[in-house]
Amino acid sequence: MPKELYLIDGNSYAYRAFYALKALSTPEGRPIGAVYGFFNMLFKVISEKKPEYLAFAFDYPAPTFRHKKFEEYKIHRPRMPDDLIEQFPLIKEIAGAMNIAVIEKEGFEADDILATIAKKFESKLTIFIITGDKDILQLVDSNIKIIDTHKENLIYDEEKVKEKFGVEPGQMVDFIALAGDSTDNIPGVTGIGAKTALALIGEFGNLENIYKNLDRVKGEATKKLLIVHKEQAELSKELALLDCKAPIEIELSDLNWNKFDREKVKKIFEGLKFNRLIKRLEELPIP
Repeated sequence: MPKELYLIDGNSYAYRAFYALKALSTPEGRPIGAVYGFFNMLFKVISEKKPEYLAFAFDYPAPTFRHKKFEEYKIHRPRMPDDLIEQFPLIKEIAGAMNIAVIEKEGFEADDILATIAKKFESKLTIFIITGDKDILQLVDSNIKIIDTHKENLIYDEEKVKEKFGVEPGQMVDFIALAGDSTDNIPGVTGIGAKTALALIGEFGNLENIYKNLDRVKGEATKKLLIVHKEQAELSKELALLDCKAPIEIELSDLNWNKFDREKVKKIFEGLKFNRLIKRLEELPIP
């Protein structure tokens, strides 16, 4: 049976946990809902999947190379709540105490880190990436699968991506280049929606081939939009394309988490009165 590496988008996990348990705090008023929910979800994955290799990737709190290319990248996203920001150091401390790699890199998003690690090790094992970001579906292939943070039973393989979005995983960036992505404020081609984008990709395969064959594009209005917004389309593809070569020095052995001090984690949980998590911690199947 092939070994498995589970790569988890730490920001996605933290956001989900925070909004699910927003009211949870210590008697002193310190917010701890994101911490509790984060490890509750992690323990579920460990108990059910029993992964030998684990890692968390986090966004670095500074502008990325995408912001330098396009200042309005993700500009519509609301600022992270202070009560959530406050909980990240503790989340990372506990993950570190569990001997789980916590990886972040200035100038890069968590998605770039996940992509880099997945591509580096996909020839050695099966990789599952847990995230709520659809951009990362571009990585899906025979050895890389995506598990939706919000729907844990939804696993994207190549067939599922095609069924859900109408394109192959590698064409997701071309789809975003044309139709845009409002979540990340990637503009796409103004005036071209999902339906037209799918038709163009279905006929020409990718953005580059569309522009090489503009004379064959059906509809003068669509052709004009593509011509007028060519630079916008190319920029959008650059923004959507994940960097699979982020400067991260890591070996597979760094992702093996099977040696950790359970008592150290237990003491942290005791201080937070995480009694249910303490019980689950004691029952965790350590590889």
